[in-house]
Amino acid sequence: MQGNISDKEIHFCLQEMEAQAVGLGASDTRIIPTGMISIEEDIVEMCKPPLCDGYGQSANCPPNVMSPKEARTWISDFCAALLFKIDVSPEKLFSPEGLYVFKKVYIIASELETLAVGRGFVLSKGLGAGSCKEVFCSNIPCDALMNHGKCRYPSLARPSMEALGINVFRLARDVGWEIHTILRNSNPLAIPGAMLAGLLLIGLK
Repeated sequence: MQGNISDKEIHFCLQEMEAQAVGLGASDTRIIPTGMISIEEDIVEMCKPPLCDGYGQSANCPPNVMSPKEARTWISDFCAALLFKIDVSPEKLFSPEGLYVFKKVYIIASELETLAVGRGFVLSKGLGAGSCKEVFCSNIPCDALMNHGKCRYPSLARPSMEALGINVFRLARDVGWEIHTILRNSNPLAIPGAMLAGLLLIGLK
């Protein structure tokens, strides 16, 4: 039991979230225990330039989010999680259309969070992929940093898994998904496939 909600109800909710995620455009989903989520300091280091220009530019990017140490404690309080992915061709990911795939991850994470909260899992939280600033506010300053925390897109903007130190590569491989390293200077024609992943953490209280 988790509070007044049974393990059976949690599993039923997660199955509903899986169907919802696929209906919203996810290519695949996995129900996972939170103990499977590896959080590592080195992942946050990759958020710094030159690998990422978003460092310090958003309220949802390092160093403005919880540290990996804090994230480990935070995630341990959730009772289960739903991992979802969107498969995309490397060519599309490297094109201007790639931004819309990132946006779709944020939309799915937001919709799943809203649905889970409506089912009584009131502290559920969705996490995105990449920087929400790049997706929603790429050419303007982050209002949440500049305007006392008042985000332009409060229902959509959120940290990515990587921003908290989650090793998405390890997690994807642990659930049996193929994933390839893609860097800014990668040749998309040399990459077999690409994917973006998001996460819903199920919380009760």
